[in-house]
Amino acid sequence: MNRKKMAMVVLAATIAGALGMSGCATPEIPEASSSTQGTSPAETNETQTSPAETSVLLLLNDSLRDQLGNEYSDSWIEGNKLHVAVTTESAATIVTKAGAIPQVVAFDATALEAALQSVSAWQAKLPKDQAAAIHKIISDGRTGTLTLFVAPEQLDAVAQAAAADNPAGEVGLVIKESTGLATPF
Repeated sequence: MNRKKMAMVVLAATIAGALGMSGCATPEIPEASSSTQGTSPAETNETQTSPAETSVLLLLNDSLRDQLGNEYSDSWIEGNKLHVAVTTESAATIVTKAGAIPQVVAFDATALEAALQSVSAWQAKLPKDQAAAIHKIISDGRTGTLTLFVAPEQLDAVAQAAAADNPAGEVGLVIKESTGLATPF
């Protein structure tokens, strides 16, 4: 496969993965901010949300996303509650009145998507080995960052290129070691 075709395949896979993980998916919790990492739900007094409860929370999320427009950033379900990242205090008030838990953040969903597209375009311009080593890119509205998951053998090279090029602009870019490409079940 030539370089352009490989770059397009990697770009398409990256965008597909990012789109599949956007919306109300529960993103990976950054290690520094996770106080419950490695604990069971019983140890954190959290129980798993039932499918019916999840459906109600997802409908609430859809309603809030429509209502908040550009003030909406991201959402997730944690502790049987919908958490919504928003960019203003007035949006936080709306989220609270709707029965969800607000978190005020710096970037809305549109800014994160633009940063994701910019990083994807940057990835396509990298040397073939580096571009193929980026296994996925995930945006996280609650932290205002994008996370690149990179094959271990190219981790340093991709990190250096990202530091030099700043492809995400103002949005923070976190680079983590990948455990490999996702595979279908």
